[in-house]
Amino acid sequence: MPEPTWTDIATAISSAATPVVVAIFGWILTRRQSRSELLLNARIDYYRQLGPELNKLMSYMMFIGTWRDIAPPEVVALKRRLDASFYVAAPLYSRPVTAAYESYMKLCFVPFGDWGSDALIRSSPYRRRVSWKASAAWDPSWGRLFELQEEEPIERQALEELRSAYDSLISALVKDLNINRARSEYTSARAVTNAGGQLRTVDGAPARD
Repeated sequence: MPEPTWTDIATAISSAATPVVVAIFGWILTRRQSRSELLLNARIDYYRQLGPELNKLMSYMMFIGTWRDIAPPEVVALKRRLDASFYVAAPLYSRPVTAAYESYMKLCFVPFGDWGSDALIRSSPYRRRVSWKASAAWDPSWGRLFELQEEEPIERQALEELRSAYDSLISALVKDLNINRARSEYTSARAVTNAGGQLRTVDGAPARD
């Protein structure tokens, strides 16, 4: 019987090693898939917390939905909750999500105030005061929680930028969740039209319809 050549030996080793290599690659792929699923599930869980709160803030800033029933201190508290939840979850999301979140929040709040003071809402109390619908009376001290004074109107451009920033944030989140094709818009342009009425005087204070 002739002695095996190096080619025969290499072929035999390759044949024996192939199942082992396939098994190793299969284990690696399964592990990566499991990690990806865990990451995706964690992102979805945090989105369930963040999504409704982000929508509530957008509704307040854009004068839609239940904005008449939300007191300014609640909005400031909402920012604290959002920041606490988001920055815990931030390592799980991509950098575009964090960048979009920070851009959106900077349009909603003055990021840096006096030491120990609350963030200011980038809006004006004038329309909110005259349209207040909650059972409790409007507290005049709430005016200090806004960046703008009562006589200062909210510019349409600011509302357009706010809407665009919110859409960008939701789009970035949807891409990370990998559950749907991201769209460029998630809010209607009518939201800006609704918020940008003509300035007029109601009970001696400026307001918008």
